[in-house]
Amino acid sequence: MQGKARILRALRREMPDAVPTFEWFIDTAVGRAMTDSDDPLDIAERLDLDGVNIRPDYRKEFQDDNTLVDEWQIRRQPTGDCLPALLDSPILDITRHTRYQFPDPAAAHRFGTLERALDRYGDGRAVVLNLRDGFSDMRDLLGYEEALMALLLEPRAFSELLDRVVEYNLQLAAAARQRYGIEIVATTDDVANATGLLMRSETYFDVIAPHFRRVMQGYKELGYLCIKHCDGKVDALIDFWIECGIDALDPIDPSAGYAMAEMKRKYGDKICLKGNVDCTGALCTGTPDEVVQEVRQCLRAGAPGGGFILSSSNTIHRGVRPENYRAMLQALREYGRYPLSD
Repeated sequence: MQGKARILRALRREMPDAVPTFEWFIDTAVGRAMTDSDDPLDIAERLDLDGVNIRPDYRKEFQDDNTLVDEWQIRRQPTGDCLPALLDSPILDITRHTRYQFPDPAAAHRFGTLERALDRYGDGRAVVLNLRDGFSDMRDLLGYEEALMALLLEPRAFSELLDRVVEYNLQLAAAARQRYGIEIVATTDDVANATGLLMRSETYFDVIAPHFRRVMQGYKELGYLCIKHCDGKVDALIDFWIECGIDALDPIDPSAGYAMAEMKRKYGDKICLKGNVDCTGALCTGTPDEVVQEVRQCLRAGAPGGGFILSSSNTIHRGVRPENYRAMLQALREYGRYPLSD
């Protein structure tokens, strides 16, 4: 069975021939050490991952050695890891957000990387379109602190801008579906940390929840299977997200106290689960043998009955030891075929 078929079956809570795997990001230094390439498409192919995560393309240019700006007019600083740090955001006054113009969702270059992935893989690997469900775009457009303050002090303007953000992501999703037949969308918007939500649950449900429902229903109406990513402790939101139509939840964050066995018991009959080999623990500081044991534990807990995608608990960041990620993949290939063997 090819990788795309494995992931589609897992997302539908059906039984593939083996547990699939893919990552949101693989740091270039880790990927290079394992494959001799910096190209994410090379890395996914040479590691024989079942899928690859692709963001829309936005042109970037360096203002100096430490600052780049993109089409959103967001300024970032490279960190040496897979994600740059946010420096400056383009919307300084949320009450005047209508003056801000979003990038063209239909620009000719918007899906260049996605096209390369489809041309290269065909149906061999799943091409997962990584969009947003709202909050992360708000954070980028306003700034971290400013977004949280606006949520409290300017809820009406926040809601209006979030409505524009949702509409923009739905336009991107519609274009990718209509042009290329993409079947899976993933939204990597974090609204929590290890101790709980970044805002009061009442605030989330009053202001953000209606827009989350709209964007998820929009993705589903377009025909997508939807993976919802959020680090941290999200007990207050999981049932709502499932009600809104998500097909999978990632990463079942061990730093928030989540164990795969308990999450499988609670939610395995409703959604697919993705995770959760600890990318702050064994993958960074453990031995390959310790990683193998953690993989086997995840498989025993999450894989029975299908509806499971094995991955790190977030990303393969620069702190992950290449030999440990290789051990994770090798263990999956050895122990992750159905019917499972202990």
